Amino acid sequence: MTWIFQNARDSFEKYRDGWDAINAACGNHVLLDGVFVGSLVRHFASETTLLGISEDRRNPGMVLLDKVRPGFWQTFQPSQGPLGLVVFSNARDVECQVAKLIRCLPGYPLGLSVLQQDPDFTMFGKLKYSRTAENADYSATSRLSVCGNFEEYWKATGRYFVDDLRRQSRRLDEQSIRMEFVAERDPGKVAECIRDYARLEATGWKGKEGTAVTAENRQGLFYRDVMENFFGRGEGVIYRLLFNEKVVASDLCLERAGMTVVLKIAYDESFTGISPGKFIHREILKLLFADGKSNVLEWYGRVHEWQSKLGSRPRTMFHLNFYRSEWVPVARRLLKATQSMLNRNGAS
Repeated sequence: MTWIFQNARDSFEKYRDGWDAINAACGNHVLLDGVFVGSLVRHFASETTLLGISEDRRNPGMVLLDKVRPGFWQTFQPSQGPLGLVVFSNARDVECQVAKLIRCLPGYPLGLSVLQQDPDFTMFGKLKYSRTAENADYSATSRLSVCGNFEEYWKATGRYFVDDLRRQSRRLDEQSIRMEFVAERDPGKVAECIRDYARLEATGWKGKEGTAVTAENRQGLFYRDVMENFFGRGEGVIYRLLFNEKVVASDLCLERAGMTVVLKIAYDESFTGISPGKFIHREILKLLFADGKSNVLEWYGRVHEWQSKLGSRPRTMFHLNFYRSEWVPVARRLLKATQSMLNRNGAS
């Protein structure tokens, strides 16, 4: 059996049901849902991004791919997508399945990198010794288990949250600031929420660096697209914190099967002595503990101190590098060693 390849931007919607069927068979992760993936393709894929489809009915699989340099490919990986965009329904012998995929790619492919795999949600368990594949740790991420009594849990966060927010609450009273927390689920409010979110990012370091979400740029249009679609299916929520009716913090989240995934976090950084971010974290957790619909709050991305203070559990995401044959990684190591030696000699 072989793999076929289509232009991703032209064909993903045609094959989306097939993608969802495979995802459903291997965990049904919300970040690998066809609606989320389709939005990534629509807003961020290049003209050369490919959709690969396995024709092996016993081992169905799909993958989105970009060519990074002659002979080498990797899974399509925009920064807005936390997980590598590949789905296999059969976890047995994935190395053999990927070997077939590599040999079917256009040109003369030498290697394929499967990026950003979550050890708790992957068909690619970390491989044991292999001559044609290697693991590479990527970065830590974390999640928080939501169970038990909120008051007891919150008390355990101690000085960093409990005592600090008690002091900050007094400052709110002294400044006559009225706080309101809203969990928005109305699809008709998404555009307004994205505009408010964009305004918050513009006040911080992302605004200064020119990387902030705006209502009109590709990021803003992507998040509006995603949130409107998932709101319509009852799997999206935008949490907002307001001071005197002005939005000062916002989290964009997706929900599925007892998991709440935080896509984006922003808060107004102009306050002195008051942390809208800490307040919204408390209110979100209070709600999650109360409604019992989610037992996990998932943050993908760099682990922050405040997440650790909340009791989150870290784990390490990883990449997998697969090669056409065993001589490829050997040749790459030799090439790197030679280049390093030449650089040292040139500097001496």
